[in-house]
Parts: sequence; C-alpha cells; structure tokens
Amino acid sequence: MKKIYSLILFLTIICAGTAIGMEADRFVENFMTCTPYTERNSSQMFGMQVDSALEVLGFRGGLCGFRSTINTPSGSAKIECNFTEEQIMELISAMENNRSEIETFAQQGLDSNPNIDSNPAVVIFNKYFTDSSVCSVTN
Repeated sequence: MKKIYSLILFLTIICAGTAIGMEADRFVENFMTCTPYTERNSSQMFGMQVDSALEVLGFRGGLCGFRSTINTPSGSAKIECNFTEEQIMELISAMENNRSEIETFAQQGLDSNPNIDSNPAVVIFNKYFTDSSVCSVTN
C-alpha cells in the first residue's frame, strides 16, 4: 500500500512540475490566486500511459481547493487538498526551484534518481499529502 501511495505522490509532483514547466504562467498564476483552472496531460511515464488532471478548485472555507487525478492502466487515484496561501507558495517555490530534477525523474523513471525522496518538492508535498487535515486520497 505504501508503494502505491508513493507512486501517486511522485506522479502528482511530476504532473504539477510538468505543468509549471509547460504552462507556467497559467497554472502558477491560478494556483497562487486560487482561481479555478484545469490542466490535463497525457504522457508515457515508467513505460505506461498516464493521464492526469490538475485542478485549482477555488476558495473553499478560506482554503484553496486543489485536486489531482491520475489514471493509469493499473488503476486511478484522486488527491484532494485544501491549502493555505503559505502552503501554496511553499509548494510552488519548491517545484520551480527543483524543476530539472523533477523533469529528469519524469523522463527517465523511478531509477533515475534513487534520492528523489529527498527532493525539496517531494518532501514538502509529502508533508501535506500525509496530513489528513490537508489532503485525502481516494481510488
């Protein structure tokens, strides 16, 4: 079960990092201002087709709603989070500052960086991902 959650976490970070790299202005602006926005991606990762969606849902109870949906041939998962403005800025900064490592990981697979767990973007997202008061995961 932990391996599945790790894969979901990595795929979400990769998708978010890719979104920042490809659509930096739109995704970052909407995430920073918590304005509703949806970005869909389809790519080959780890030898399989991965379809993903990143959604900024807007403000909900003073927090910014965020949803990441990952679909692969072996299953799907949805992560929903409610972030404070400070958490959003921390995540965006970490993803932007570590974009090349995230992109390499996405292109070359799980073995491209055995220390990906120590990547600041992964560390920060994992902190929120595992905090049930911030994020929840459904299959």
